[in-house]
Amino acid sequence: MNLDKYDRILLDALLENGRASFAQLARLVNLSAPAVAERVAKLEASGVITGYEAKVDMAKVGLPIQCVIELRLASHGNQQTYDDLVRIPELTQCHRVTGDPCVIMQAAVGSMPELENLINRVAQFGFSKTSIVLSTSIERRMPLGHLDGHGKA
Repeated sequence: MNLDKYDRILLDALLENGRASFAQLARLVNLSAPAVAERVAKLEASGVITGYEAKVDMAKVGLPIQCVIELRLASHGNQQTYDDLVRIPELTQCHRVTGDPCVIMQAAVGSMPELENLINRVAQFGFSKTSIVLSTSIERRMPLGHLDGHGKA
């Protein structure tokens, strides 16, 4: 699907607030609410928008310690390892990546002893390096410079 500047603005707005009304979105892009509804429906039908979800403040649900864990697997490409990682409930994201670590994960825990237990559990799969998240300055946005789908602003 070829996205224009209106589609990109709508995607940015929906990433910020997935519950924004068509009227709110229409004011943002200076189009009518029915035109915005049609554009959003096309973005959904084409698979550009894959769903909507709530943002959760992990600290307010008892998980104040968030971290990023890099893992260099002892056994590369072992599907069983990925299946085992999926079953670790503290992991909130898990990405198979190129480069030195094989996997980069995000996790949330309630205490330092829970973090230590998580690190020990992950370490059974290979060498891990954990970084505690102090703050998040960028979260869910469209990359800059991609307004027309061809890298032109």
